[in-house]
Amino acid sequence: MKQVKGFTFIEVLTVLSIIAIATIGSLTVRDWALGNARVSEAKSQIITIQSGSALWRPRDGTYSGISLASMSGIAAVPQNWGDGVGLNPWGGDVNVEVDGSDPTRYVVTLDGIDENAEGARLARDFADYALDASYSAGALVVRFQG
Repeated sequence: MKQVKGFTFIEVLTVLSIIAIATIGSLTVRDWALGNARVSEAKSQIITIQSGSALWRPRDGTYSGISLASMSGIAAVPQNWGDGVGLNPWGGDVNVEVDGSDPTRYVVTLDGIDENAEGARLARDFADYALDASYSAGALVVRFQG
């Protein structure tokens, strides 16, 4: 009698199950890493804007006329940032403008954030660092004192 060598059906199913579980686990880790990268890049952009605003600010201490385009124009932020359209890590816009209630403050807005958890995390991270930070409906708004 000839002996047949090979794997049983149960052994094949077990190996395929292990591969499927490992794949799902790696996709979860990948999504987590991508989210962290987007949040980190957005934080870096906001901190660069904050540093650039100190270079842009006139001697009287007001931010009337501040915008990302005007800051890019004097190289206070990277010049390729231009007017901020499509600049943030989620593909949305970055806007910088004077606070309407106090000209010695400015507001940074990132819109088009399609991951609510990431937007909420950014707001939480800037809550102690800025005057206030909030996230709602895909937009992060961070207010800074000059």
